[in-house]
Amino acid sequence: MVRFLTPFSLAVVLLTLAIGAAAAFSINDYPKPKKLVSIYHPRVQQWLKEIDLTGAPDIALGPVDPTNCTIRPTPAPEENTTEPLLDFLKAHNLKATFFVMGSNAIQFPEVLRREVAEGHHLASHTWSHHALTTLTNEEIVAEMKWTEQAIYDITGIRPKYMRAPYGDIDARVRFVLRKLGLIPVGWEDDFDTKDWNNQMSDAEVVTTFTGALDKYVAGNKTRGFYCLEHDMTDVVVNRAYKLVPLGWERNIQYATVAQCQNDSHPYQDTAMMSLSQGVALTSTWLALAAAAVVTFAAVLM
Repeated sequence: MVRFLTPFSLAVVLLTLAIGAAAAFSINDYPKPKKLVSIYHPRVQQWLKEIDLTGAPDIALGPVDPTNCTIRPTPAPEENTTEPLLDFLKAHNLKATFFVMGSNAIQFPEVLRREVAEGHHLASHTWSHHALTTLTNEEIVAEMKWTEQAIYDITGIRPKYMRAPYGDIDARVRFVLRKLGLIPVGWEDDFDTKDWNNQMSDAEVVTTFTGALDKYVAGNKTRGFYCLEHDMTDVVVNRAYKLVPLGWERNIQYATVAQCQNDSHPYQDTAMMSLSQGVALTSTWLALAAAAVVTFAAVLM
């Protein structure tokens, strides 16, 4: 997830990562990709013993799973579409927050390692991309903990931020996430780029996002925004090449979610990750700390 940050007092912030040796990694040690994971697995049962869910809001499970909607993000492919996006970000010296689906992470571990090595920020996007309000508390724990475990085994870091699939979240889901040490990240509807919508042409996607940016620039800019993008197909990644420059053309710059939040410890294992700040962050920068974050969601989302 990359953030657009308005240019006032922008501090150049570099991510420096000190990763310990990651645990031995084998795809066979994890649940089946893109499938809802069982809460009866011994690992899940152990995690549940370690988490006190007492006091969770008594909210009925959501009746509709957005995965059944007609228009939805294309499922992540069986091929790597994130590498070209990483090449693009590297060429322009941009850092992003990648919201990682655990079931995709285990299929493309080398991509996660590259993201970390090149200074990007990793966050969680569940194991199977089910709508969280349709899952039980225990199923949410299983989804998040398996994703955390996969990211840790591959990179040696544990995510602190997460994005709920479809933005589907309520007080009960937030309660469970808080118990897991996770901070949910949302976005404003105007800044869902709709890059995932295969019923829109590239021109329509660009026009829609251009309108949202122009509206923002014409406003008072007292606060920023998170912006949603994906990388699940070649078509979607190619749209990023058209959308990202729209920010530059309006003097909007980019940063990660952690930078937006002025979070110098963007992972749960804080000793393993720090932000190296070459310039002191001013109060003006902090006031704009939520500027515009582009969420790249695809193969690893």
